[in-house]
Amino acid sequence: MSKSAPPTKTHAAVIARLDPYWKIEAVNIVAVPGTALFLTMGQIGWVTLVPMLAAALLLGIGAAFWRFKVRQLRRVQPDQGKVLHWIAWLQWPSLFLTLLGCLAMALGWLVPGQARGTPDRVAATVLAVLAALEYVNYYHRQLQHFDNLSDFRRMVAGKGFRQSWLARDLAALRKRS
Repeated sequence: MSKSAPPTKTHAAVIARLDPYWKIEAVNIVAVPGTALFLTMGQIGWVTLVPMLAAALLLGIGAAFWRFKVRQLRRVQPDQGKVLHWIAWLQWPSLFLTLLGCLAMALGWLVPGQARGTPDRVAATVLAVLAALEYVNYYHRQLQHFDNLSDFRRMVAGKGFRQSWLARDLAALRKRS
């Protein structure tokens, strides 16, 4: 589709489906840690804080990417490369922080005195798993299949997980560079 071509009905449907993503991810930057704090009654320590930071960073990356993607599809993103370069730069720091979060969680379970109790360990585990899944979901394989019937059918048919939108955009960016 050329830059001057008007969006098709299908194009508009894709935009409508993707537009809530960045808003949901942005809200979750606060809602996920807030829920963890609420459910643990604030009884968290460093073993939860590290994976919490990793999850929040990846949710922020997701919010930035989906906002960028919707603006790109609407053809209002003035500098398409700037956002993608920033997100590409964050890939390794986000992986490192996610791995640190998983290590912190493991230490909370394995080393006495590292966690503030079972709620701290459970919150750390949930947040470490969330961070790891978000990392894979954004930078490698699309794990979310519940909002699009064709994606869900593909998964149920055993065709595997498709490359994520961000992974495709980053691969295209690397080819251009």
